[in-house]
Amino acid sequence: MLLTVASVMLHSGAVWAADGLTKDPSETDDTGFTILSNATNVTHWGLGAGVGLEGAPYKGYGSKVTPIPLIYFDDKWIHALGTTLDLKIGKWSSVLFTLRGQYAIGDGYKGSDAPILNGMQNRNGAFWFGPALAWHTGYGTLSGDFLTGGNKGQKASIEFAKALEYGSFSVEPHVGAEWLSSKYVDYYYGVRSSEVRAGRPAYAGKAAYNVSIGTKADYRFTPHQIVFFDVGVTHLSTGITDSPLVGKRFVPEVRLGYLYQFK
Repeated sequence: MLLTVASVMLHSGAVWAADGLTKDPSETDDTGFTILSNATNVTHWGLGAGVGLEGAPYKGYGSKVTPIPLIYFDDKWIHALGTTLDLKIGKWSSVLFTLRGQYAIGDGYKGSDAPILNGMQNRNGAFWFGPALAWHTGYGTLSGDFLTGGNKGQKASIEFAKALEYGSFSVEPHVGAEWLSSKYVDYYYGVRSSEVRAGRPAYAGKAAYNVSIGTKADYRFTPHQIVFFDVGVTHLSTGITDSPLVGKRFVPEVRLGYLYQFK
């Protein structure tokens, strides 16, 4: 699963998944639909907190600080961490399928957040849902999802990550790409006719393709306690940067978190 991204994670409001916290599901022998599996149900859970610091793409906005609740739960049917919940559908060979629900905490803005946004209607975060998968191989993990957010459009992401273990410490470089529908871009980066001002012409969003690269580091300093650190940068495509609201093409992001795993 992704560190959201998260991830991915790959965009604002991203949340972390629990790689490294429990045994890799691909190492188990059971295959097929999870709900029909005879595998023993083992529960893991934990609590923690995190914070994300992201350079917002809007002109004059500065950086956005987002608190991230880390409520971790994993059993035979459900995997949850932060604001992401996966319902496990099944596993075939080393490919895992889930149905994902995710709330993007940091998405959107208020008209008072930056001068370029004055007079704009507020844009809010959304609940996203859809299928997701992860393919575990000896070379790394390829994961992706396709999510819809109602009137806020659709988005899809794909990421490749490879964890390198050094005792209690691990480093995981990751690279990913994300597609955002025209409706998504129009909602978060478009300018409606009622919002036109001098220096802020109307803009109808176009579908965008963003790419990102970064590195995650984990350190387990006791059997039950682990800290996370993830740093990366996302390159925004012209569907977003053509908006009169946007003043950056590269958006850096840093996330830090702590989790205590009770079981």
